[in-house]
Amino acid sequence: MLVSIRNKNSKGEKVFDTFNIILMVVLGILFIYPVLNVLAISLSGSSPILRGEVTFFPKEFDMAGYKDVFANKYIYISYANTIFVAAVGCVLSLISISLAAYPMAYGDFYGKKLYTFMIIFTMWFGGGMVPTYLVMSGLGLVGTHWALILNFLMPAYYLIILRSFFKSIPYALIESARLDGANDIVCLFKIVLPLSKPALATIALWVIVAHWNDFLNPLMYLNDQSMYTLQIVLNDIVLRASGSLYELSDAVQAGDGTMTVPQQVQNAVIFVSMIPMLVVYPFVQKYFVKGVMIGSVKG
Repeated sequence: MLVSIRNKNSKGEKVFDTFNIILMVVLGILFIYPVLNVLAISLSGSSPILRGEVTFFPKEFDMAGYKDVFANKYIYISYANTIFVAAVGCVLSLISISLAAYPMAYGDFYGKKLYTFMIIFTMWFGGGMVPTYLVMSGLGLVGTHWALILNFLMPAYYLIILRSFFKSIPYALIESARLDGANDIVCLFKIVLPLSKPALATIALWVIVAHWNDFLNPLMYLNDQSMYTLQIVLNDIVLRASGSLYELSDAVQAGDGTMTVPQQVQNAVIFVSMIPMLVVYPFVQKYFVKGVMIGSVKG
C-alpha cells in the first residue's frame, strides 16, 4: 500500500517565503537598475542624457561611445595589464595559499600553534601603507606589476578558509597515501587540491575580483601610463572626465580649457570594464556557495 506524504508548509512558513521572495525581487531590482542605467546611457545620444531622460532603455540610440572606447589603445593596454595582474596573481596566490594551508591542516610539527598564530595575527594588525611601500621600493618593485601581485599574494582570511576546507577532507586519505610512500607534495597536489575545487574556485574568484577592482595599490606603485591598470584609467576618464590623457576623440573642450569626456563614453568605459566579471562569475557560481559554506563551517 502506497502512502503519499504531502509536505504542507505552515502559515508562518508561507508568510516567510512570500516575504523572502518580495525582498529578493526588490534587492534584485536595486542591484540590476544601476547596470541597466549605465548600459542605457552608454547607448544613448547626448541630448536625452543631458535632459536626464535615460533610465532603463537607450534614447536616440548611438554607438559612438563604444566606437571611441574600442578605438582607443589605452583601454586595450589597461585591459591587458589588469588581466595579467589578475591572472598571474590568482595562480600564484592559489599556489602560495595552498602550500601554507596544508601544514596548518595536516601538519604535526613543533611550533604549529605559533605558525598559525603568526598568520592569524596579520588579520588583526597590518604593517601599514608607508612601511609596505618602503619594502616594495627596497625590493625595486615600485613601478612594476609585481608590487600589485605580491601585495595581495597570501591574505590570511583566504588561508584560514582553505585550511578549514582541507580539514573537511578525510585524513585517512592522507595516511593511506603516506603508507604507499607519497610525500606531502604528492598528497597536496594529487589528493587534497583535486578534492578542493569548490574552495579553490571561491578563492580564485575573490582574488581576481580584488585585483580587478584594486585602485589604491596601482595608484601608489605605478607611475608609467603604459603600466596603468583599468581602475586608474577608469578614474581618469569617469571621475576626472579627462579626455586629453587618453586621446579620446569624442572629448569636448570645457570652459576652463580642459578636455571633458561625454557621459555616454564614460558609461561605455564602465560597462566594458564590467564585462569580464559578468562572464566569469556564472562559471564559478556553482562552486562559490559550496566553497564558502564548507570553508566557513568546518573548523
